[in-house]
Amino acid sequence: MQLPDALVKHLHEQLTDQADSDDAHVVRGSALGWGVLGRHQQRDAELRRGLELPASDSSGIEGAREELLRGAACVLLRLSPTAHLATAREQFEVVLEEALPDLPDDLDGDVATEPLRLARQARAGLSEVAFLASEYGRCRNEAELARELIPPYLLYQPHRKGYPHELMARGIAEADAGPVVRGAEMQEEFLQYALDVGYLRPWEDAYLVAYTLARVGRRWLDEHGG
Repeated sequence: MQLPDALVKHLHEQLTDQADSDDAHVVRGSALGWGVLGRHQQRDAELRRGLELPASDSSGIEGAREELLRGAACVLLRLSPTAHLATAREQFEVVLEEALPDLPDDLDGDVATEPLRLARQARAGLSEVAFLASEYGRCRNEAELARELIPPYLLYQPHRKGYPHELMARGIAEADAGPVVRGAEMQEEFLQYALDVGYLRPWEDAYLVAYTLARVGRRWLDEHGG
């Protein structure tokens, strides 16, 4: 990602300010910041520190996201993410099971009901869990189901025909570098867009999973000469 000079300066200051935090979310945010700056040694040090800190006492979507974030950290560090991803999947599935009976008949409304919002987040989380667990067929199936819950006009335009990790999952499963390249580029463009419009603040951990998806694609390409 390309950071404006002013944001680079601010990011360095922010990372310095939060360097001694013992909050796992803040520490993972620092890891993302260093990753955005291309400082992978510092990124990995913060990822390890984040894994050593206790998880927040949360359940539902928040608990599932916490385990997904910890799994993503393990993937970046080349540690086994199995336990964290399994827990994340269980929690996302519970949320989805509870939300599905209360979905509105019209999924295209401008205002999502709480069950619909939770179902969307759970389905998206399940597709990301499957990708990070190297379950590529399951990833593509979950991503398609997730997209069915979102009207096209609410989707980031390039994602309307498929999410980037869907493309990468197909390419990795078929040992075809083309879809992996396209998916990684799309994921990086999405992150750049999120950064440019201010959604992605590169000292918070909200986009660490999205960053990890892109890095997994690039890692596969590096290892397979793509």
